[in-house]
Amino acid sequence: LPTIASFSHPVTSTACTMLSRVSKGLARPGSRLLSGAAGSEKLAMVGSGNFGSALVRILGQNALRHDIFDNEVKLYVYEEMIDGKPLTEIINETNENVKYLKGAKFTPNVKAVPDLAEAVKGATMVCFCLPHQFLKPLMPTIKESVAPGAKVLSAIKGIDFDDNGVVLISDLLRQGLNADCSVLMGANVANDMASDQFCETTIGYKDAKNGELFKLAFDAPALKVGTVPDTVGVELCGALKNIVAIGAGYSDGLGYGGNTKAALIRIGLKEMIKFCKMFYPTAGIDDDTFLESCGVADLITTCFGGRNRACAEAFAKGEGTWDDIEKSKLNGQKLQGTITAKDVMTVLKHKKLEAQFPLFARIYEIAFEGKDPKSIVEL
Repeated sequence: LPTIASFSHPVTSTACTMLSRVSKGLARPGSRLLSGAAGSEKLAMVGSGNFGSALVRILGQNALRHDIFDNEVKLYVYEEMIDGKPLTEIINETNENVKYLKGAKFTPNVKAVPDLAEAVKGATMVCFCLPHQFLKPLMPTIKESVAPGAKVLSAIKGIDFDDNGVVLISDLLRQGLNADCSVLMGANVANDMASDQFCETTIGYKDAKNGELFKLAFDAPALKVGTVPDTVGVELCGALKNIVAIGAGYSDGLGYGGNTKAALIRIGLKEMIKFCKMFYPTAGIDDDTFLESCGVADLITTCFGGRNRACAEAFAKGEGTWDDIEKSKLNGQKLQGTITAKDVMTVLKHKKLEAQFPLFARIYEIAFEGKDPKSIVEL
């Protein structure tokens, strides 16, 4: 019988096959040495946390697999000391991010760099995976250092807001870097990816050629990439599902069973769809996007296995404040669901729309206004 990985994705691979042949002919996995050949596309990753490390691990493999990519993949690492030694040195010596993705080996062509300008210098394809609140100060340096005409991809699961309402992270990148921006979101728990357990992800694109290039960079035997011409729908799914996961964590912390969690997931999905359609009615959000990996699949896995769920479970059990729980459980990582809940509620309150999103509102009230976690089922 065929394995799940053997089934072809609905998106054709023709364009990816053509792209992989552009530079030096048909490549085979492992066909290039670590030195020498340099393709026309140079990859860089900004962000070296749990998910960023899982993604750059795949970029390193695919840089060697496809001739269109330069062998070297640079990883920007915010420098910190681990047992008296810089993390970048440890990564480069051991080919492993021992703090944020312990036990998962990178290919030796992944180079950790603590200087942002150096990490993205000359890059033609830059991927972002870091907490969105840290992004804006980095963009001027990145803009000065990347190659002219560079394209970017956001794997950042969050949103921003201003006086007019919701601001997408991809729009911040487009405006700040004057670059085309694709978006990657999906049911991708990093620790499962690190052990090459099969999963899918979704890339939303505006420029089809760039979407196919990023698909080529990430598609792998254990990570099947689908593409859709819907960056807004893909991005909002990736951000909003973290709010629902907080509610799922409350349910777990209270000892409720699968029926309750399923109900919260269903209500949460409806509110995600309503939010997308209400705030971006002319963005071309496709209903099918919610059935891609970025939609219902990511929602399910995050509500059962993500960090937001785990921290919300601890909160519902009374194990401390959000800051306490983040410090004790996330090993220096940031909790995105609570931040996104705040951002979304700021927009909803400004527009006087709280009553139309009862689950989002209740999750926020429990998190920040002292509401009893048991009220999660009193919508």
